[in-house]
Amino acid sequence: MARIGVFHSWGMGDLILLTPTLRSLHLSGHKVELILTSNYTPLLRGAEFLEKIWVVKRWWELGKFWRRFDYLVGSAGISPTKIHWLGKILGVKKSFGGRQIPNLHRIEVNLKIAEPLLKETTKEPYLYISPRERIAHYLKKGVKNIGFGVGSGSKQKFKRWKKFRELIEKIDGNKLIFIGPDEVELEKEFQGVGEIVKIGLEDLPGLIARLDLVVANDNGIAQIGYGVKTNCVTIFGMTNHLETGGYRPNNLPVYLPLQCRPCFDPSTDKLGCQEYLCLSQLPVEKVLEQCRKFL
Repeated sequence: MARIGVFHSWGMGDLILLTPTLRSLHLSGHKVELILTSNYTPLLRGAEFLEKIWVVKRWWELGKFWRRFDYLVGSAGISPTKIHWLGKILGVKKSFGGRQIPNLHRIEVNLKIAEPLLKETTKEPYLYISPRERIAHYLKKGVKNIGFGVGSGSKQKFKRWKKFRELIEKIDGNKLIFIGPDEVELEKEFQGVGEIVKIGLEDLPGLIARLDLVVANDNGIAQIGYGVKTNCVTIFGMTNHLETGGYRPNNLPVYLPLQCRPCFDPSTDKLGCQEYLCLSQLPVEKVLEQCRKFL
């Protein structure tokens, strides 16, 4: 039995797509510890496949892991060179890292990175589902409960589709608006079309799991929706739906088939253009058409 450290420095959605690999390492008989650079631990409450979750805010804090692990695994997209040198610094036997492979889903890429350590695999993500009574006040009986993930994080504003309000106004039901803690400026834009959800990370999967539909940009809300098996319609612009999109029959992507897309490089966060025609020219009716399949 090996002790394995898994290092993840990307966002919430990418962490969800990493959980099948974490579970697979555990199923293969290893002791697994997760190292995060942002505190998403509430999403993983009760995760028996993890021995411990660490959150480091500064790079020098990684020194406390000197010779703690036999192997180091980096999540998809982190530079393999960075993982190699981090492994050297931490004194592990071997490090495993890899960049995103074009058109291959992130779950598959993460499993491929850790493949030499795996004897058994699962592709099912893990998310903590909180008790219904903690989020019941957001749900209404007799109507469709629909969530809208209108943001994309303050560092990736370019992924936001600007026509969400028009879409929401065309849909009937109990409309819940999900806005990240670093996107509060969006609250004013969506006042009057739905209820702004005010809950912590720990209750987010539990609420999304009980919705009839989630409509979102390519963001963490969509990834949670995929993970908890909720019907999802996800809007893709410059990002690749084959890499970070849904993986179930009830997960539908919406995008314009432009020759220039996808142009987003997940390893560098760089874009091929600044015009964003892939989102600005995406009509409301095209998104609404997909939504109607679940309404």
